[in-house]
Amino acid sequence: MEAPRDAQGFLTAASVRGLFDRAVAHWNARRFFEAHEDWETLWNDAEGRYREWLQGLIQFAAGFHHFKRGGSGGFARLMKTASDKAGGYTGDTQGVDFCGLWAQLRPWVAHGERVSSGEDLRHGAPAALPTIEYLPGFVPLPFPPEPDPEGAEEEA
Repeated sequence: MEAPRDAQGFLTAASVRGLFDRAVAHWNARRFFEAHEDWETLWNDAEGRYREWLQGLIQFAAGFHHFKRGGSGGFARLMKTASDKAGGYTGDTQGVDFCGLWAQLRPWVAHGERVSSGEDLRHGAPAALPTIEYLPGFVPLPFPPEPDPEGAEEEA
């Protein structure tokens, strides 16, 4: 499903909301590759610090995809670059509790640093993958999942 765009070719507000919330649902279902794809669509239209923050989310999602598949180098690099891009962000979070997410991400960033220094990917990893929560009272409106075309990226 192609996200609806306005007459100037930009994503509509409903498209932004639907894609962002679907990415969150993918993330929480541990479908990090799919989360990365939806956020990347938003990133293409975004500007400024918000765009950089989205790129950080994209890189975190890609990093966890590497982690699930056993890719040490990609995981370690992406945790660092994602942290640099998303850390300290205080702008529009589309209703996400980014402070809560950041608290869950910090141990993973530290783990990425240890992996970068030669520690085994699985040794000392935090017990749980981060979960994205919304701020109280915020109701997500995700787009439905995309159909799984033949040859699509499979999760490990």
